[in-house]
Amino acid sequence: MDVLLSCSLQNPDLISKFHIPRFQHRLALMNEWHVRPNERILDIGCGQGESCLALALAVGKGGHVTGIDTAPPDYGSPFTMSEAHEYIRQSVLGSRVTFQSADTPSFLHSLNDQPSTVLDSAVLCHSLWYFPNADVAQSLFATLADAKISRIYLAEYSYTPCQENQVPHVLAAKAEALFYRYKAPKEPDLKEQNVRAGLDQESILRAAYDAGFAVARKGQFTPPEDMLEGQFEVDHVLGKVFPMRIAAENLKDSQEAEIRAYIEQVRSETALLKSRGHPTIRSMDVWWAVLELNE
Repeated sequence: MDVLLSCSLQNPDLISKFHIPRFQHRLALMNEWHVRPNERILDIGCGQGESCLALALAVGKGGHVTGIDTAPPDYGSPFTMSEAHEYIRQSVLGSRVTFQSADTPSFLHSLNDQPSTVLDSAVLCHSLWYFPNADVAQSLFATLADAKISRIYLAEYSYTPCQENQVPHVLAAKAEALFYRYKAPKEPDLKEQNVRAGLDQESILRAAYDAGFAVARKGQFTPPEDMLEGQFEVDHVLGKVFPMRIAAENLKDSQEAEIRAYIEQVRSETALLKSRGHPTIRSMDVWWAVLELNE
């Protein structure tokens, strides 16, 4: 953990509350996936590089991780993507990680001019919820299949609460996904929500299957209590910005009412939990899978 923390930009006040739980979660996923030493991995939707660092630790000195993301270099707060990536490049794990601002088809096409560059696998670590719809996910899996990427490591939230204090996270995610479905298509801005289409497990695996991938292994687990992603999403939905964005879209009355009904359910469930002595929202279960390309 000390190595990962030393390689990443962080807010000192949030190390135990935010940074350590996120790294621990990614290390838990590496363990479930059985990431192999010396693998050359493409991390799709790498964000500020947390999963890249965890993967770099897993693949060792003989492996390499390439992180790609379509977000602009100045995206992110309090640190931008550019700042976070540059810090990683200068770290002790920097030689194992490369970052590029690119979408998957463009990046894989660029490898045609680099025949010596071979990728063993791809990672989708909590990045598929950012996708706009199932068709884009289908296209991504087809692109990976065409590029002969033989293995995909995948993880996303499940929409499945196994404890009552996970329910608000599920409802908040559904509210965000519903808003994204109804609002007018536009380029993401710096305040874009974390959940866009919010594809469920069935939709994601169907898209992978249609592209020629099969599930080699899969599972599900409950994140530890200090993984606060669920609390963050609930705070967003119950905060000031989300309702303002809904109002600004001039949706149909029925659409706006449907979204606001979810918000009220989030509010009601959160209040109920607090009355029962559960002040903190738990993150919903995470499902993971290892996909292999059919020969």
